Formats: sequence, structure tokens, C-alpha cells
Amino acid sequence: MGAVLLAVVLIGVWPLTTGQYRSTVETSVQDAVSSVGTARLAGQTALRGKAFPPYESTVVEDARKAVVTATSDIASLEVPDQDSAQLRDEVLPLLQDSVRLIGDLGAGLDDDDRAAADAAVTGLVSVGDRLAGVLEGLR
Repeated sequence: MGAVLLAVVLIGVWPLTTGQYRSTVETSVQDAVSSVGTARLAGQTALRGKAFPPYESTVVEDARKAVVTATSDIASLEVPDQDSAQLRDEVLPLLQDSVRLIGDLGAGLDDDDRAAADAAVTGLVSVGDRLAGVLEGLR
């Protein structure tokens, strides 16, 4: 039993390989692509007046939390090599833009500021496409 626990602890502190890092980034980007798309759709639906404000608020907040988690998952990892560092440097700004835009969408919808919500939706389309491109490159 003690040997099994020691093995689990060592695996937890063992440095990540390039493949493990890349896999974690891929999963995080996949989650972000999904969440950005969900927020964008919720924003478009809200701007057409086809959703209830409590629903909009919940969907947008859940999407924001998911992208915050994806960002944190990548930012907290030790980077094993230069290629991984380049990948991190490509992905983190896109995730941070996603969090900002989802937050802007939520604020725009809460304040009934159609221009701000529309600008956020437009930004989410762009950042979502860029994240999807990164995801395609990881596969």
C-alpha cells in the first residue's frame, strides 16, 4: 500500500512530458472552443430577443467559468520545453481574450447595452475561430 501511495505522489510531482503538456493544452482549448461558442450563441439569441435574462446570465457565467478554468489549467503547468512554451504563448492570450469578451457580453446583456453585447459577440466569433484553428493544429 505504501509503495502505491509513493508512486501516486511521484507521478503527481514528476515533470510533464511534451506530449502530456500538449494533451492538457488540447483539452483546455477544446473546452474553451465549446464555451466560447456557447456564449456566442447565447449572445446572438439574446440580441434577437429570444432568451430569458436569467437563462442568458447563467449560460454566459458558466461559459466564463469554463474558460477561466481552461486558462488556469494551462497557466499553472510547468512548461517542459521551448515548443511547449511557444504553444502556451499562442494559447494563453486567446483564452484571456475569450474570458474578457465573455465578461463583456455578460455586462452588455445585464446593462441592456446592445452595442457592447454585439461587439462582444463579434469578438467571440473571431477568437472562437482562432481557437478552433489552434485546436485543429494540435490534432
